[in-house]
Amino acid sequence: MRNFAHWREIGARRPLLITHHGRETHIFMGLDQFRDLAVSDQKTQSPDRLRELAARMAQGLILCRADFRIDHINTVALAMAKRWDRQLEGQILWDALPEFAGTLTEAHARHSQTSGETSAADIPSPFRPESWLHVEAFPFAEGIALLLRDITSDMQRHRLADVKSCILKAMSVHGGVGYVRLSSRGFIEFADASFCSMIGLPGERLTNAYMADLIELPRRPVFRQELEEVLRGEGDRRIDARLLTNDGSLLRIEGALVQLRGTYGTEGAVMVMTHSPTQSANESRQP
Repeated sequence: MRNFAHWREIGARRPLLITHHGRETHIFMGLDQFRDLAVSDQKTQSPDRLRELAARMAQGLILCRADFRIDHINTVALAMAKRWDRQLEGQILWDALPEFAGTLTEAHARHSQTSGETSAADIPSPFRPESWLHVEAFPFAEGIALLLRDITSDMQRHRLADVKSCILKAMSVHGGVGYVRLSSRGFIEFADASFCSMIGLPGERLTNAYMADLIELPRRPVFRQELEEVLRGEGDRRIDARLLTNDGSLLRIEGALVQLRGTYGTEGAVMVMTHSPTQSANESRQP
């Protein structure tokens, strides 16, 4: 106590052990040293939860500082960028991934950094041909974060949907090609205008009708068997039959019966047909 100033100077440089009756009971040290010790102990005991989260994410994650220097990049992002074996942390983003430089991704990242807003875009992947990425940029801490998600399958589904709609529109414009969508029990769920014109009935009358009932009587057992085989997944079939029309005549058609598969299995069948020009005069009326 009489030499406190002296021991305070020493305690500021190194910890001092204080004894009581020869037994060490306390440590005398400077406040800055104590705070440094507490912070280092906290770091040792507390794992980096952010890196744990980034490692478990299914999306690619890139965390950058204010100068776009990469602070962390997870394995998913490395795989998307085809840099599995690279150490990119500490590099400037545009140097580590030059495919992003001067692109829409860079524009969105800089906009988010400047405005503080979240910015997102769907872009063709600069790393893989015929692939698409959803890139989301948002401010994080003092820098910026990029989330990358592969949306190739979604884009392909949308493009295929566009192709299908164009095919159906072309069939409608053609006028000579008709199609119907059948349920898993063989009932008509949808009939296009061309098929309705062939039969001579509006779509409302044909919906929920049993398709086999529109086939001429002698051919019905064969058609039912072919339809059941298609619905069971035993292969698609080419159809050659005659349809009963609203005016009582028989219309010869040539078509195809194809299984309609959904996410959880068979959802029915699609039948596409054209009017056969080889119909003879004696087939034009039902006997």
